[in-house]
Amino acid sequence: MELRTGFATGLPIFSTSLFASFLTGRLNVLYLVLFFICGFSFNIVANVANEIRAFMKNEESEETFTGHLGSEGLVRGDATFLDACLVLLAWIALGGLTGLALVYLTKSLGLFLLGLLGLLAAITYSLGPFAYIVLPIGELVSGLLVGGLSSLVAFWLQTGTLTKEAYLYAFICMMLTVFLMSTNNTGDYDKDQGVRKTLPHIIGFRNSILLMIPEGILVLITWSYLSFSVLLWWQSLIGFIIFFIQGYLRWLKDYLKIQKVYPEMGRDFGPRPLLLIRSFHFIMGLSFLITIL
Repeated sequence: MELRTGFATGLPIFSTSLFASFLTGRLNVLYLVLFFICGFSFNIVANVANEIRAFMKNEESEETFTGHLGSEGLVRGDATFLDACLVLLAWIALGGLTGLALVYLTKSLGLFLLGLLGLLAAITYSLGPFAYIVLPIGELVSGLLVGGLSSLVAFWLQTGTLTKEAYLYAFICMMLTVFLMSTNNTGDYDKDQGVRKTLPHIIGFRNSILLMIPEGILVLITWSYLSFSVLLWWQSLIGFIIFFIQGYLRWLKDYLKIQKVYPEMGRDFGPRPLLLIRSFHFIMGLSFLITIL
């Protein structure tokens, strides 16, 4: 199964924890590690659940394979259904144990309830009678939970409170996740016809691509505010450079030119928002860490 998308949750937790520590001058390494593992695990649960659904619903074929290492492994026969179920349970166990460890350490019932919500959302993303992957709300829900909520919880674990800066940084995390989900759904426009009704089917293929423009502007505005309010000048500059290189040059510059869907679109553009997520959270996380060492 494809592990790399687990970083879509793990890395926002990493960078937000260090952002909070940058603001306070304190870092709880144990909380960071435990929550990183928990978030990473629950994201993998959602990915494995999606693979199981594709297998059970016959949603994948040789014509729809992306060719990404690890993707469609269950459908291709690289793994059995039992393998997938065991992997699903293993990641649930790992995420659950690390999450419960955090609940024990923080003595927070709210954190326990949020953990249950996260696990339920990861499983019902693709499985069950109310799987929201087939609905046009999938991008928003994934953005809110995977990017936004995980970021807010990470900030709270480090500081014990939520500030305006926490919500603004969480908004950026949310939008980067939305970029990833939107690009994948847009690339699967034809494949999902008649099977899933995603946002691109509601607003149109071309509009789903153009929507990246106002969403990207909102991210830049938010980053600009943080730059003038709390970030060091060189941290701000690094962030803008990442957005320009990974967000524009290596993704949107070509992505915005696409007029109609083509078979290789998912393979060509699906990984690019993930590269933006990785670069932003890892590099910015290191920039925050440097200031507190």
